[in-house]
Amino acid sequence: MNILSNNFLVYGLGQSGKSAISFLLSRGAQNVYTYDDEHNVHIKDTITLETLQDIEKYDITCAILSPGVPILGNENIQFLVQKGIDFISEFDLGFMYSYGKKICITGTNGKTTTVNLLYNILKQKYKNVFLCGNTDTPITKIANLTTPDSIIICEVSSFALETAKSIKPNIASILNISPDHITRHGTFENYKMVKKKIASLMDGNDYFVCNENFNIVTNANVVTYAIGEKTNGAYVYNNFICYGNKKIVNTKYIKLLGEKNLENTLCAVTIAKLLKVKNAKIKKVVKNFPGLKHRLETVLIKNNIKYIDDSKATNPDSTIGALDSITDETILLLGGSDKGYDYDRIFEHIQHTKMILTFGDMGEKIKKCALKNNFTEILSFKKMYDAVIHAISIARSGDVVLLSPACASYDEFKSYAERGDEFAKIVKEFED
Repeated sequence: MNILSNNFLVYGLGQSGKSAISFLLSRGAQNVYTYDDEHNVHIKDTITLETLQDIEKYDITCAILSPGVPILGNENIQFLVQKGIDFISEFDLGFMYSYGKKICITGTNGKTTTVNLLYNILKQKYKNVFLCGNTDTPITKIANLTTPDSIIICEVSSFALETAKSIKPNIASILNISPDHITRHGTFENYKMVKKKIASLMDGNDYFVCNENFNIVTNANVVTYAIGEKTNGAYVYNNFICYGNKKIVNTKYIKLLGEKNLENTLCAVTIAKLLKVKNAKIKKVVKNFPGLKHRLETVLIKNNIKYIDDSKATNPDSTIGALDSITDETILLLGGSDKGYDYDRIFEHIQHTKMILTFGDMGEKIKKCALKNNFTEILSFKKMYDAVIHAISIARSGDVVLLSPACASYDEFKSYAERGDEFAKIVKEFED
């Protein structure tokens, strides 16, 4: 795609959209038009459209879609198609103009932990490593900084993949797929199809890394990891992470909690070994990697009660992973805004749960689900604050108070991070 010969529409003016605008202008785009469904904000050196129908006034040849722009049922997208205007994602744009070896990691849960762990490992060997994508750094923000010897680690969301056309990573991984973002993609089948698209864009020169039990159709070389069985990637045997016939690190030293995080670690180690990182350097990082905020993060231990912020658990599978990683008596906080989930499976993993406290828009729905599954030790609250205060009041020595909501945060909070910060603030203030 020749930036100089196209007139561009950037649709969606969030962080990725603004980054795409800056990138296009830096590459000499003559005319950049902008539109956002919610914000009529003028950006310097661009032309703002009041309605998308205004494209008929201009010779727009390509639209760049921000990941926040929905495709399914979006009349504006249908209008672009009717007018014959080609569109690609912001991620596509940055991918096309980035240099170096490209690693893409997607999946329902564990993406951010895995890419950050991998980034820290690869920095031990390589100087020019970038982390971008579904993080605070859009790929178009780093594209101009890359060189042929760069390594680019991309956290890729289903939103970015939905309109992907030219993404061809050298190494890619799908960590897992479970129901998520159903309100965006319409059905679980659609969501799975979007996630698996990344593997279909690869060829025999590339490597696809996945759990041994993951079924995928791809032309790439498949490298698998596993717990308890030797594979052609990283695996756990006798409590050691191994690769080939060499031990790398004892799992007892890993600070990340739970089997899911162990699988995330195996993925990162496998990719690192494909890139020839020495075992000693991998061991150093894996032993010292503390995990990330709002992901099974212990925010306070007082009176032998542990308070864990797992606010990033915005779907049932992530909450199940948290429950399976904890063997102490648990007071579980569930709730938030609706993402179209079925919560029944959570109640197959509550062996150590003594009480569930629900809150927010989904509180009553989850309570009904609990009672249907014969779990009666449950109370509902309108606000998370009240649920947390009650958890503090009933927690006893040896208990874990776990915020792992299995829901989005948008009924009370702007993000899962704000929700997690509020949880930490409450418990610290009331246990001070």
